[in-house]
Amino acid sequence: MQIAEPISALALSSDMSRLAVGTTTGIVMVHQRRCLASALAAARAKSEAEERREPRHGTYSYFTRGAHEKSHDPDDYLQMHEKKQKLAEYDVLLRKFRYGDALDAVLAKRQPQAVIAVIEELGKRRGLTIALSNRDEETLDAILSFTIRFVDNPQYTSHLIGVAHILCDIYGSLRGQSAVVDELFAKLRVKVASECSVQRMLLRVLGQIDFVMTTAEILSAEANQRR
Repeated sequence: MQIAEPISALALSSDMSRLAVGTTTGIVMVHQRRCLASALAAARAKSEAEERREPRHGTYSYFTRGAHEKSHDPDDYLQMHEKKQKLAEYDVLLRKFRYGDALDAVLAKRQPQAVIAVIEELGKRRGLTIALSNRDEETLDAILSFTIRFVDNPQYTSHLIGVAHILCDIYGSLRGQSAVVDELFAKLRVKVASECSVQRMLLRVLGQIDFVMTTAEILSAEANQRR
């Protein structure tokens, strides 16, 4: 190392690897041994190689490898894996063709729209009669109570009328064997009779409205002809 300016200060590190020289012009120069620089570069390269080393199987590093790595290739793209939607219990039972258990499971959810959806699916599969058959007093209570409650709902009437017909066909001959079931069938009969009465009354009202509107149109036409 050649220095043209006069030297005003000189210092040497304790490990004899660096030399600091100060000149009268205010310049400080530090000289480092080349062997040390190459050793530091080798140590740095070794540490980087260890970081890039494939982690052992079963470790946390193995499962998180590449999670935070960004691609520098513009043609690379990240493909997201969509999580599979977890099926409801009654959907799983429907896939296993356990129609009765599927109907019981959805009735336990107390969600009318889901119950009607399952009933509709059973109708498409021609499994509604199978699902309603071989029921004891407890399971029959659930489907009868649901039918009684929603049979007059316009959104569900078309489906529940069919359910009521099938229940009457299957369990009508068992009348008198269970007081609970007999009471439920009696409530269903009263509910249907009441709804039929309301529908007949509405039909009468509609007929009267049609008569009034037709009469008004005729009178209006006659009045226009006279003018």
